[in-house]
Amino acid sequence: MVRKALGRGLASLIPAAVKKEVSVAPELRPVESRQGEIQHVLLSKVVRNPAQPRTQFDPSTIAELAASIRERGVLQPVLVRPSGGAFQIVAGERRFLAAREAGLETIPAIVRQFTDREALLIALIENVQRENLNPMDEARAYYKLAMEYGLPHDEIGERVGKDRSTVSNILRFNNLPEEIQGLLEAGSITSGHARALLALPSDKAQADLAKSAAAHGWSVRELEERVRRVGTTPSAGRSRKAPKRAFSSELMGLEDDLMRALGTRVRVTRRRGGTGSIFVDYHSEEELDRLVTLLRSLG
Repeated sequence: MVRKALGRGLASLIPAAVKKEVSVAPELRPVESRQGEIQHVLLSKVVRNPAQPRTQFDPSTIAELAASIRERGVLQPVLVRPSGGAFQIVAGERRFLAAREAGLETIPAIVRQFTDREALLIALIENVQRENLNPMDEARAYYKLAMEYGLPHDEIGERVGKDRSTVSNILRFNNLPEEIQGLLEAGSITSGHARALLALPSDKAQADLAKSAAAHGWSVRELEERVRRVGTTPSAGRSRKAPKRAFSSELMGLEDDLMRALGTRVRVTRRRGGTGSIFVDYHSEEELDRLVTLLRSLG
């Protein structure tokens, strides 16, 4: 049975989890069966999901779980789907890794057919609801759901139990410089620090304060205060204020919509008097050609 902890949207994606059998090739059939849909499948026939949102697993927590499995077994089945003569993990990758480390030959599993979109969403829900994802893993997973699978921000939020504005803000972490993303992945700064940094007008200003926050252990409140100071300090040699990033909810939504439409990073700045700029990033000549063709077609 699916646990409530997996979030509001998971049960709707697998409504038949305890009702419908999946046709399994003879060589993949379980070596032992349990009641209902729970089967024992060979660990050698289970493969990891390349679209798994979590990119880092703490070896110490895997070792602890493996010790528990040696003592009590796997208490909850993993969720898998048939894939190229094997079973691909949809939910429960930590249990799979720990069972393998514990030396088990089989693992209890529920086998279901899922589309790529369903599999990604289920994996995301499990990771977000059960065990906090690395902020950048979460941001990249939301980006994939929004860009590749076309889910609106409010639907992503509904699935993972967050409001639309929270999802939109986390998505914007993909716009931060790579060195800041690295600090988020390493746990040197938190999501709260990252949200504060988004208010700064340039990548350099963001990176400088992020490194200082990580080095000196600033709280989010202290970083927010320093961000305010940077935002109100005029740049040397300039008679006009530099354009600021626009962070009203309306313009945040516009920036997100443009990012989805163009398939690349988009930044919107605003000046006094209603003027401003839109910056569209590209990372190769091929991507530039694609963007030019797309913009010309819109014209």
